[in-house]
Amino acid sequence: MTTLVSFVSHSMADRAELAVHGEIDASNTAALHDAISDVVRGGRTCVVDLSQTSYLDSAGINTLFRVHRHLDQLGIRLHLVAPVGSCARYALNLVCAHRIIPIHDAADAARAALEVPSAT
Repeated sequence: MTTLVSFVSHSMADRAELAVHGEIDASNTAALHDAISDVVRGGRTCVVDLSQTSYLDSAGINTLFRVHRHLDQLGIRLHLVAPVGSCARYALNLVCAHRIIPIHDAADAARAALEVPSAT
């Protein structure tokens, strides 16, 4: 069996980051959910970088929405990185995900946005 996706995670004092490499589809959304849940423990913010995601289907998008909702209930802010023109950005734009989860073109922009106190 071929691995469709891999994750690279980094945790800092208050911020967790997860880079997703490969394809996200119905066969591995549980792995995506678990990877985000594992990296975010103890953090107050989370950046999920989809720059290297070559495929993102509706099951993956649904998982991102569910994770966002769960993290929001815990007071953890989630931001996504999906560069304009990328597969992930195209899929997220189809469902207007930016209305629910902040999406940035680059990880530096996401990090900068998370340094600004939330309006909640």
